[in-house]
Amino acid sequence: MLNEHYRHRTWKLWPSGIWPRRLAGFLVIMLFVFSMLYALNHGSSRYLTSLLLKQKFPLEVILLEGGAGFSQPERERLEQSRAQGVSLGMFLLTGVNIADARTFFLSYFSPPPQGPAWLGWAYHPDDPEQEGPIILEPLDEEIKPPSISSPQHQDPDKVLVGIYHTHNSESYSGDGGSDHETDSNGEVVRVGAALAKALEKKGIGAVHSERRHDTPDFMKAYGVSVNTGKALLADYPTIKLLLDIHRDGVPPGISKSTVTIGGREVSKVLIVIGKKNPQWQKNEALAQELIEQANKKYPGLFVPVISYAADARYNQHLSEGGLLLEFGSQQNTLQEAEGSAELVADVLAEWLKSKELTNKP
Repeated sequence: MLNEHYRHRTWKLWPSGIWPRRLAGFLVIMLFVFSMLYALNHGSSRYLTSLLLKQKFPLEVILLEGGAGFSQPERERLEQSRAQGVSLGMFLLTGVNIADARTFFLSYFSPPPQGPAWLGWAYHPDDPEQEGPIILEPLDEEIKPPSISSPQHQDPDKVLVGIYHTHNSESYSGDGGSDHETDSNGEVVRVGAALAKALEKKGIGAVHSERRHDTPDFMKAYGVSVNTGKALLADYPTIKLLLDIHRDGVPPGISKSTVTIGGREVSKVLIVIGKKNPQWQKNEALAQELIEQANKKYPGLFVPVISYAADARYNQHLSEGGLLLEFGSQQNTLQEAEGSAELVADVLAEWLKSKELTNKP
């Protein structure tokens, strides 16, 4: 009789549905921790992994899962945490980031050589930007590349920086807007324009292409933008820096990456280098010099760890000064990215002047 009463009280105190949910939550946390440590230890997706490790997880939501007594604001927070947990769990287990269209392609589900595809590699470690088929065209081909749109500097002998966007559709949703545009250029193009304008103010000639490359076929964007890169170099042979401006895409629930400089919150800048390019080490040396110079004046502006892609080149074979810069992620705001562009322009201008690459009158 006593045993039956005890079993009855235990059942009342711990309903059968609560412990399984708590156990599942605990297992998800352990999977997350070990996955991130494994990824860091193997040098894969280090930047994204570091972002994930910095996140704050509402452990109390897991502990109180199934409990009664939540007020309305707490219920809303619980539902939001559940949604973020599901999207983050999908990212870790399948490599699908619902905020980044790149991860929907089937190529992401093929296990990379470094290990299982479900350990935090939503960006394929050998090609995080999904370059697609690499076009092995001769650099001196006779076909004239397409013309460049909206140049900021007309004198071809004074242009030192060329700016374009392989993924023109990228935008920023940190202020509630869309993170992609389908029928027009995204806000990342405005970041490129801000960078060109800031360079011009510092006496550095810059040309900015607004040509669209990722529509209608996203996976062929680099095969199109390579022509824009060649056109920039052909029309402005004095270009020293050829910059492809992007914004990153992180899973929902991952906070934006910012740094406060001079009382202003701006997005961080990540440099991406493709190693399937005979001169990638020269691109790398340039990137390291820019990061080192930026750290002296604007500490934290650049992500200190360069992101490498073993199976991609990202058009960086066109120039020793070819770099891919990611201004924040979709979680940032346009204002934060534009503010970052102004600071990067200052870093680029100082680097060019330090190398005596500017055209003196």
